[in-house]
Amino acid sequence: MSAPACLIIGNIRDGEYEGLLAEGITPLLIADSRKTSKIADASRISPVARYDFSKGLSAELIALTQRLLDEHRFTSVLNFREGYVAITARLCAALPALAHLHRNVENTLDKVLQRQRFQQSGNPDLHVLSREVRIDELLARPTELPYPFILKPANLYSSLFVRCLHNPQELLDYARHEWPALQRYVAGKQRETDQLLLEEFLQGSNHSIDCAIAADGTIHSFPIVDVIAGVDIGRADFHHFARYTPSTLAADTALQARCQRLAHDAVKALELAGTFAHVEFILTANGPRVLEVGARPGGSRIHVIRQAWGLSLDVCYHRALSAQTLPQPRQTPAPFGIATPFARADRFYDGLHNADRITRLPGFQRWYAYVDPGDSIGPVSHGFQNYLYIEFKQPDTASLRESLLAVADLDVYGETSTAASGKHVLLIGGRDSGLDWDTARQLRFTLVQPPGEVSEYQREHATLVLTPDIADLSAYSETLERLHRQRPFAAVVSFSELGLLPASQLGERLGITHNSLRSVEVSRDKLRFRQLLQGSRYELPAAAVTRVEEVRAFVLRHGPAIVKPVNGSGSQGVYAINQPEDAEHLQLQGDNLIEAFAGGDEYSVESLSLDGRHQILGITRKHTSGAPGYVETGHDFPAGLDNATRVQIEEAVLWLLERMGNRWGPAHTEVKLDGSRLQFIETQTRFGGDQIWEMVWKTTGVHLAASTLAAMTGIALPAPEKHYVKMAIRYIEADPATDPQPLQARLLEQPFALRASLNHDKFGRPIRRSADRHGYVLLACREADDPVLFNAAISHPPFTTQGQAQ
Repeated sequence: MSAPACLIIGNIRDGEYEGLLAEGITPLLIADSRKTSKIADASRISPVARYDFSKGLSAELIALTQRLLDEHRFTSVLNFREGYVAITARLCAALPALAHLHRNVENTLDKVLQRQRFQQSGNPDLHVLSREVRIDELLARPTELPYPFILKPANLYSSLFVRCLHNPQELLDYARHEWPALQRYVAGKQRETDQLLLEEFLQGSNHSIDCAIAADGTIHSFPIVDVIAGVDIGRADFHHFARYTPSTLAADTALQARCQRLAHDAVKALELAGTFAHVEFILTANGPRVLEVGARPGGSRIHVIRQAWGLSLDVCYHRALSAQTLPQPRQTPAPFGIATPFARADRFYDGLHNADRITRLPGFQRWYAYVDPGDSIGPVSHGFQNYLYIEFKQPDTASLRESLLAVADLDVYGETSTAASGKHVLLIGGRDSGLDWDTARQLRFTLVQPPGEVSEYQREHATLVLTPDIADLSAYSETLERLHRQRPFAAVVSFSELGLLPASQLGERLGITHNSLRSVEVSRDKLRFRQLLQGSRYELPAAAVTRVEEVRAFVLRHGPAIVKPVNGSGSQGVYAINQPEDAEHLQLQGDNLIEAFAGGDEYSVESLSLDGRHQILGITRKHTSGAPGYVETGHDFPAGLDNATRVQIEEAVLWLLERMGNRWGPAHTEVKLDGSRLQFIETQTRFGGDQIWEMVWKTTGVHLAASTLAAMTGIALPAPEKHYVKMAIRYIEADPATDPQPLQARLLEQPFALRASLNHDKFGRPIRRSADRHGYVLLACREADDPVLFNAAISHPPFTTQGQAQ
């Protein structure tokens, strides 16, 4: 009797055949004669033949297979790669003795067909909204799409070119970068195309179940393997960063059973038989939902499950297809996982960086690479598949996951080699200016950011932690604490309105340099701010209000007043109440503050606090639309003030910063001056909006973000360099019929104009808050310019079309 044998099509890797050898099963490998990566050690599993699979099914391949069948009487046909699924099925169908194997696997190769069959299943866990789309169709109506949504190729695998798009800007970014890369990737390929699917976005954890399906349709499923995806470690893609088992779902037997049922029903929906399946699903808040099914083993699953469960899936596949009894996993698994980190950008591999830190991680077993120095590597979004593997074993799943995640915080490719030895800074939200300055390369940045606000610069220069809402610290604090344990942060800061409070809370929790929590809380809560001023010469009558009757009573007692949200910004929800009857139609929402109206000219003061030492950088003259909304229409920096007035304002703000206990970073304080009487309107522990930070930088040479972070971390900055002596910004108003291009050209023709920015989609809309404004012009005056002409230019009517400046 001949020894048991199996036929293997195309390619096999180390870790995928050892169970066959140990069981005494002869693997008959028809190797692909084309150059392929990740091939097994030929001294352990030598090909019995080679074939150019780019030729497809041919008489030559059929004859070769028949000869091997006659000689070895193999009872199973195994395939371990997506690229050989179709030809394996066609080959089996061409030979009567193998026609019972790999049936209906074509249903897995088309994700459109998969979704159609899943929708017909009686199991609602298989129902996911999906439809075919074209890139030109999406770009034709970008604002009408159901954001957020998943955009993926219809017939690729390994999460290649899969993106979650949150807004039209991300769609444009995809069209400019990843769409051309996808087209290049599929060019010349026979099966793979650039057809796209738009699918509903499912948020949750990723998992997979591998199955072996006997020729009669009997399904054998195996232990759940968990996946740490790119989005779980702050990347913008869905690459599989790590795979491990036993699953975190192991403790919930009912949930495990539901997930196994999902896998079985997915296989049945596709009518697979005499083959195997890799079922991927996502565990949402409402339970598991299927992602997709492949008619081949999952990546590294044979090796991972063997190491953890003592179960050889390669043997299971052979036995299932040979109508034999399958072995069982051991009862007590040994938690095992593999991390497969990707480079953030295209580069050449030059070996493993930080190897000493990797090998010291708990549970480290070994690392290996399927690339050589000088080979190209890059992210999944550029068409790359796994090339570096790092294995771990731990006594429990929680510890194993911790070790795998620790790899995400290590620079394994030397991508930030300059900053790698520098201090680690945590930024909560903000724009590029927070990490884009001359000596920023001396630091290493981790940035917490909503996915829709991540820029290309931030992707390249920071480790990203993505979260829907940076104000919700609970959603990402655990991730940051883990990163802090691996590589401690030296400081945490935010230059974003919503990030100020979580930054200070994190600073206290982690014990690192941060701005005073009390200072941030007082500035964020306008009622607490008024309470801070009680008993001082700057006290202003104020009260919390929730009902219109309270507003009327306040105005009767104190006269004209301003109503504003306690935690508002950007002039949103600000109303002027001159008479008690003005409150009749006031719609109060949430917590509101009413305060006596402060008359006079309005200014804002830009300051910088470095370890509790405060510096006034300048005073900004503010222009607003006046009552009722007081939307800002422009700013002049620095304001034209006499020395006595300037000193009065500066001394008041220094007093306020000290009283608040402000410690680190910029502050933007708004005041009104009526003769000799000064009143504080509000303060924020961030730099001013409306490009005020830029005007401060270009006229004083002080980059607020750079100066803050340099002082917090002890790095040196070059001497400040001033570009202008005075700057101004003016906001414009345009009707809906205005053509933006001629308008922009006309604005830039104005004397001293540096830049014009227009929001065409807002033209013609009412301007009730800062976010509604239609655009702006930035102007600057150099040392050699005539200041009289500059002052005339910034008061020219085209820049004040919202109404007379107040």
